[in-house]
Amino acid sequence: MPKLSYRLPHYDGAIIRLLREIKDGLDKTHLVLGQIQKISVVHGGTTRQVSEPSIVDTEMRRFSSLVTANSEWICKTEVSPFVDLVFGLWEELSKDAEKYLFQTVGKTSEAVGNVHDAHGQDFWDAQIEALKKLPIRFDKDGNHNIRFYSGPRETRGAREIVPPPEQQRRLDKVFRAKREEYDAQKRTRRLS
Repeated sequence: MPKLSYRLPHYDGAIIRLLREIKDGLDKTHLVLGQIQKISVVHGGTTRQVSEPSIVDTEMRRFSSLVTANSEWICKTEVSPFVDLVFGLWEELSKDAEKYLFQTVGKTSEAVGNVHDAHGQDFWDAQIEALKKLPIRFDKDGNHNIRFYSGPRETRGAREIVPPPEQQRRLDKVFRAKREEYDAQKRTRRLS
């Protein structure tokens, strides 16, 4: 007598594809992860982030989580518990991915010298000093599209307020200087 199998490989494959599509869609709504271009890779091991002045290689990471689905949900095709399960899974995995992203950015920033110790400075002064160190690109309309990300302890609500007038003048001055520097580099590159 043939052995009965309760495995549903086509169903399992469809669920995996569905979960990936849901994750990709939710990632696009995430404040940080939504800004990152995804590139599929077919290798494991390390990725070189920086070659000089110091080498920074990072390990590729697999993020996973153990979830338990109640078989009754599946049999009764209850959507709500499944949605809760998938969204909870995404939240957990995205926190891990965001944490790893910032660790990698931190290592990379240190390696190229773009780290600013903001200890003892207020939020806006720290941003101004950090901007002075960064190479900034501008689009054809003159927009820089710079975004700052920091933890809740560092910002203390500063994201929701505008900088005081003196700090706004200093920010504008830094951006003007960076724009002039960028334009000068573009002219030099064209002449070469």
